[in-house]
Amino acid sequence: MADIMLNFDDKAETYLSKDQLMKICPLAFAKEATNPKVSGKYLFVNTETIIDDLDKLGWLPVQAAQRKGRNQSTIFSKHMVAFQNPDIKIKGEDGDDAFPRIIMTNSHDGMQAFKFSVGIFRMVCSNGLVVADEQFSDFKIKHKGYTFEELRGVVNEAVADLPNKVEVLNEMKNRVLSQEEKNQLALDAMIIRAGLKLGSKEAKKFNYDKETIEDILDPKRDADKGDDLWRVFNVVQEKITQGEFSAALVGANVRKVRKIKSFEKELKVNKQLFQLATALI
Repeated sequence: MADIMLNFDDKAETYLSKDQLMKICPLAFAKEATNPKVSGKYLFVNTETIIDDLDKLGWLPVQAAQRKGRNQSTIFSKHMVAFQNPDIKIKGEDGDDAFPRIIMTNSHDGMQAFKFSVGIFRMVCSNGLVVADEQFSDFKIKHKGYTFEELRGVVNEAVADLPNKVEVLNEMKNRVLSQEEKNQLALDAMIIRAGLKLGSKEAKKFNYDKETIEDILDPKRDADKGDDLWRVFNVVQEKITQGEFSAALVGANVRKVRKIKSFEKELKVNKQLFQLATALI
């Protein structure tokens, strides 16, 4: 079942309004915790408060998603809103510009903190989002005792660390991959998408045919043609998360790989792919 999702219109350079967010992600505007068993120490802070506070810091909503249950009438509490600051831009070569993003996931069930991740949105890429794990550290804010000052502190810390993030990207651009390394990256990426642990017995049984690996590594645009880790990674990441290509294990039937429709799985896969790529620096 696909999650409900709404995306920023990058061509029109518009951001999502509260009315748009309300329609696609109503849980962001919940007025109370959805779990009646929450602790008395739990301080309910709805996502709308974070949206308003990030707006004060110059970060505007560009994407939203809400977990959808199998029952069409049942909406669960996990949701995500991504933010972008129009004044913060990573200038790339030949128009390959990128924007840092803050991705917030939240739940009003009283069981989780606000969780924030930092990612990179490439303007030339149809999916854009590159979520990092180690170099782009995650940070959390607990519902208990939330303050605007704490949010401002973690946002400022993330912005101050941007030069280090750019350095990671530059290191990836300077790392040239051999054909064998590219093939292994593509294969490992498919294993990650399948939810298997790299190096496990199950993963070792995954052996995709030559045509599948070639298709994963085939760039959709001229800007992504090249052998450096950054461009190869972006090609692979887009194929793995967006799908729309054919794949076949050796000796098995060809199947169509579909787009990942769960925002939670996409975030998880993105992090694992980035960790896989940066291990090659």
